Amino acid sequence: MFALLPTNFHKLEALVRDMDSVAAVSPPPMLAIGQRLRLSFERARPGRYQSVSFGEFRKLPYAYWVPPAGALPINDGELVRRYWDQELPQALSSGPRRAKRWLSPLFFTYCEFFDAEDRVFADFASGIRTNVGQAESAFATKLLELDKKVAFFQPRLVPQQLAEVLLSSAMKLDEVLATYLLWPGFLDTQLGRAVFRAGLDLGPEKLRELPVISRMLDWVRRFNSPIVKSEHRVGFADALLKPWYRRRPPDQVKSMLVEFFVRVYGDPRIEGHRQFQWHKVSPEALSTLMTWLAGDTLRGFIRVLERTADEIWRYRSKFWMAFYDAGHIEEAWLAMGFDARNIAKKLLVDERGMGFGRLEGGAATNQSVLMLKIGNIVFTEWSHNGSLRAYLDGDRNTPKLYRSSYHGSDLRNPISLDFHDGANVNPELRHMNSAGGTWQRKARDFIRQQTGLYMNDREIV
Repeated sequence: MFALLPTNFHKLEALVRDMDSVAAVSPPPMLAIGQRLRLSFERARPGRYQSVSFGEFRKLPYAYWVPPAGALPINDGELVRRYWDQELPQALSSGPRRAKRWLSPLFFTYCEFFDAEDRVFADFASGIRTNVGQAESAFATKLLELDKKVAFFQPRLVPQQLAEVLLSSAMKLDEVLATYLLWPGFLDTQLGRAVFRAGLDLGPEKLRELPVISRMLDWVRRFNSPIVKSEHRVGFADALLKPWYRRRPPDQVKSMLVEFFVRVYGDPRIEGHRQFQWHKVSPEALSTLMTWLAGDTLRGFIRVLERTADEIWRYRSKFWMAFYDAGHIEEAWLAMGFDARNIAKKLLVDERGMGFGRLEGGAATNQSVLMLKIGNIVFTEWSHNGSLRAYLDGDRNTPKLYRSSYHGSDLRNPISLDFHDGANVNPELRHMNSAGGTWQRKARDFIRQQTGLYMNDREIV
């Protein structure tokens, strides 16, 4: 008369499995929950916490740290002991669904309020490890796996081990985060920041790897606030730039870092940026970027000369690029006339990386002036058969790099250092017999005399 009841409830079984599913999810509004719980616990304190509900005990971790109040064990030690000794163990032994619901607040609180130096937090982490080991659920198993792989609930160890995983994984950052049950906002938690700091300390060899650099740049783009407004401003610039100090990076690495730092930190050649965004960044890191920018400026100058029909551009190119490739050109800036600026725009020369000022008056519209710093000497190299001049860095009349505009006379009138040891009426060096290497050797010998740096004929002629 009645149909037999089914022996298997597949949908119900699937629903139960889903209740213990293991996937990265974002936490609830922990601070708001914690504040409400603190008020409830305060009201329950006179009655020895008899009025605290089962649900409030489950969410108790969210109330552990609620600034500016002290840690929960300070005022509610009896409540906290009851949570760890009775309520939590009992809940974890009551089935996988309940285990996950009780472990989730512990997991989220651990990430959000991570502090490897705090004794209360160390006890909190120890409590998690002990109780996770007693639970039987897929979620608890995953947490145990995290602890085994990256010492997740061991505050002294997890930042470095998790940093190595996040930076070395071939997966996309979102994917590797999800693998470790971490949600996108994890990067802005206290543990996320500690992991990021550990990543900055992995050493120059690791931080010179292109995939690691790409991952670090992807990482900082996900922060809630720009890196230059964070505690990592100095450390991040040092970590990514210092490994290349006096080293030549692959072009892809250099282009990637120049684009990022000039766009986000600002051009360090501009005084305002140097005083703020670049403040306290190490001299080695700053010198690395300045050298790269000098190379971009030098290459931009050469490209403009190619299009403005300077008949000796190829000799200038080989000479100055030889000094740059040897690591001797520390800084460079370019002043361009009206025609030269138009050519630069047509060539799509990257103004951010190249950098230039305007040459306004006192020169032909198609002329440009390249300013270079080698050691303690500043050179001005004029296009279109203009002479090469040299000045002591810091001298009152020495042309200043990185200005937005120049007048030709201001760059031409200061008396140059003597390239000829008094054997010529004019101290500057004209570009004579470039094909035979005459001016190149004279300029090379002058640089050696002034700075001690030397290049052989094969490199410069």
